[in-house]
Order: sequence, then structure tokens, then C-alpha cells
Amino acid sequence: MPNSLGTALRMPLAARLAGTVLRPTGASLADAQQAELDRMAWRYHVTGAWVAALLNPLFILNDLAIIPEHWERFAGVRLAVSACIVFALLGRKWLGLSPRSFLLVPYLLISLENAYMWSFMGPELFRMHTLAYAVLFVGASMIAFWPLGWSLVVAVASLLANAWFLGQHSALAPADIMANGGTLLSCVVVISTLLSHNRWRLAKREVRLRLQLKASTEKERAQKELIEAAHNDLTDSIRYSQRIQQAVLPKDDVLGRQFREHFVLDRPRDIVSGDFHWCAQVGDRTIVAVADCTGHGVPGALMSILGSTLLKTIVLDQGEHRPATILDRLREELITALRGKDGLSDGMDMAICAVDHTAGELRYAGAYNPLYRVRVGVLEQVDADRMPVGLHAGNMTAFTEQVLDLRRGDMYYLCSDGLQDQFGGPDDRKFGRGRLKQLLTEVAHLSAPEQQRRVEGALQLWQQDHPSVDDILVLGFRA
Repeated sequence: MPNSLGTALRMPLAARLAGTVLRPTGASLADAQQAELDRMAWRYHVTGAWVAALLNPLFILNDLAIIPEHWERFAGVRLAVSACIVFALLGRKWLGLSPRSFLLVPYLLISLENAYMWSFMGPELFRMHTLAYAVLFVGASMIAFWPLGWSLVVAVASLLANAWFLGQHSALAPADIMANGGTLLSCVVVISTLLSHNRWRLAKREVRLRLQLKASTEKERAQKELIEAAHNDLTDSIRYSQRIQQAVLPKDDVLGRQFREHFVLDRPRDIVSGDFHWCAQVGDRTIVAVADCTGHGVPGALMSILGSTLLKTIVLDQGEHRPATILDRLREELITALRGKDGLSDGMDMAICAVDHTAGELRYAGAYNPLYRVRVGVLEQVDADRMPVGLHAGNMTAFTEQVLDLRRGDMYYLCSDGLQDQFGGPDDRKFGRGRLKQLLTEVAHLSAPEQQRRVEGALQLWQQDHPSVDDILVLGFRA
């Protein structure tokens, strides 16, 4: 298939947009949040478990120095706890543990280990070991990354274990236990539990907000891609329309053959233009027209194609060469084509002239758009009829025709109103017809290519960063 038709035969944009919008986006926000929390929990829990498994046996030396009568028993317990933690670390995937159930293993084991060793100590050692027990809970609250329920399980399990081991091995009364660190440890357990819960709650909120922001960013990026896709499709379609418009409108070779020199400044506001120029050779007469159709862009381009087609029919097929009559017939055909009053505002402004090279005269008729002639440095404006080619609110009288003599070296200009209506300058005003006439007078003695460059330069200097407000078309030829 030719590339030129690729745009026209693409998948419809609506289908592409629907496919993009309905494309699965992966896990839900809740699943993504839980996955992120699990990832963070594994990082903290694995690190903390390795630290506990490796440091716990080192406290055997401490037990040997402080409580030598029980160090062997304590050493066995410590080594067994560390071994269980290492087993859980190495086999966590095989066991299918979650980050929460995984941490429960070292947390509970070390808590039970402390409860067991605590029960063999007298008041002095009991008080000292309370600090170590408190450090366990404080450190665990900084590592544990789980909801409140899991911390409560550990706290309740530790409380029951301490009560059972103290009842089995300790000679201390409950009052002695509370006086020698039990009260402090209870407070530490409560505070560490609350700290762990608050840390989890804040982290959960932070993750949720971060994921929502990411989802919002991705949504905005997807919307941007949709807009860009729609814009690209529309631009491609308009560029293809431009090729069709250029193929339908006549070429400038007639102007090149029949006049000493000429230029055409054609600057659409959009890619395609509602302004068009038309020319044809009928015997010894050269028909030249410049039209400004209703609308811009694609609507204006469609109207220009219609106008060009009707001019071809009237001038080339029907053989009409009188400008006023051409406008009359064109108006009739446009009204018929646009189905009468439904197109009250549709039509075009036009300046058209027939140059009779044998008789040495130029016949002109206009619908709003005048003809400019510069002769020996003096500009003359030939006014048009104050009505468009199309339906309008006033009386639709016949167009009038004016005859001008041709003199070698005269410069003639046909223009749409786009240049004079362009805003710019220091006061953000229209270029204006007076400034346009002055510009044409100043450049008329130059060659046609240089005239075009001067007019384009003046427009650019005037417009600066202001957006184009209309299509711009200026056609000049020298007799």
C-alpha cells in the first residue's frame, strides 16, 4: 500500500484510544501497596534477624562472667535460638513465610530466651538483665515492620512466658519482680509496641501516597500520549488534505508564461488554507483570481477546492472570461452547492481580473477584495463590490466590472485580508490596509522574488511572537 494512503487507512483513533484506556494496568493500588510494604519489611526483618543470630552467641561470654553457674545452660539456649533463626533465614522461601511470620521466629525466640534466663537470676542480676530485656523490645520496635496485631502477639506471648518461667524457677515474689525492673519493662513493652505501630502506620500512609502519586503521574502521561496520538493523527490527516488541495488547485506555470514576473506569498494559518489563487489561459486572456474562503484549516480548504472546481467549470468548460460574469455565475453555483439559505455565511471574498494581452487592457471585478496597481511609484486602489460570492443579507445585485489600461512595468497585486488583519507591532494592533499599501508602493520597483522577501520580512517583523489570525495570500504580477 502506498505510504501516502497510510494515514487515511489507519486504525480509527477512537479504537486506539479505547485500547489504551482499557489496557490492563497490573496490580490494583491495594496489591501494589502491600507488595511495597512487604518489600520494605523483608529488608528490615532479614537484616535484623541476621544481626540477632550472629550477636546472640557472643553474649555467652557475658553469661560466663556474670552468672557462671548457669552459663552452660544459657549457652545451649542461645545457640539453639541462633540456629533456629539461621534456619528460618535460609529456608524462608521454602517454608513460604511472609515477612511478618518470618520476624515472629527470632522475635519470639529471643523473648522466650530472655524470659527463661531471667527466671534464674537474683534481685541484683534481675535488675541488670531488665535493661537488656528492655533493649530487646526497643531495638525490635525499630526493626519490626508489621501491623499492631503482631506486636500484641509478641507482647502477650512474652508476658505469659515470663509468668510461667518465673513461677517455675524464680524465688522472687511478684512485688520484688515489679520493684526490680518488672514495672520498667512493662512500660518499655507498651511504648515499643506503640512506636512500632506508629512507624507501620506512617510507612503505610507514605507508601499509599507515593503509589497514588505514581499512578496519577502514569495516568497523566497516558493522557498526554493519547493527546499526542490524536494530535499526530489529526496533523497527518491535515497534511494529506494539503496534498489533495495542492493537487486540485492549478499550478503557477500560466503566470510564469504570460507575465514578465510574478510572486505568490501563501502562508496558511494552519497546514491547509482557506485562501487560494487560481489562474488559467483562455485564448489571449489570462484569468487570475485570489479568493478568501469562509473558515480556516480543513473547512476553508474544502471551500477552496469547491471554488477552484467551479472556476474551472465556468472559465475553462463554459468559456466565460468576463470577471463580473464569472463572479455572478460562481455565486449562483456556490448557493446551489451549499443548498441555499443553510449556508448563509458560507462563501468567499474574491478579486479576479482578465488580462487581455492583445488589447492591452485588464478587466477587474471584486467581491470585497480590491485590486492594487503601482505605476511609476504611485499606488492606485481599484475598489471591489461590497458583497461576497455567496448568500448575504443585502441585495444580491450583479457584480460590476472595471477596465484598466495595461502599461509595461506596471505592478498589480491581488490580496486576501489576512496580512492587513494580522496583529503585531509595539501596540498589538492590526497591520492595516494603509500600511499594506505603503509596503506595496515601496517594493513595487524591485524584482518579484525580492518583493516577496520584503513582504515576508515586513510581516515577520510586525508579527513577532503573535499567533497568526488568518490565512495570508498575496499575489503580484508585472505587466
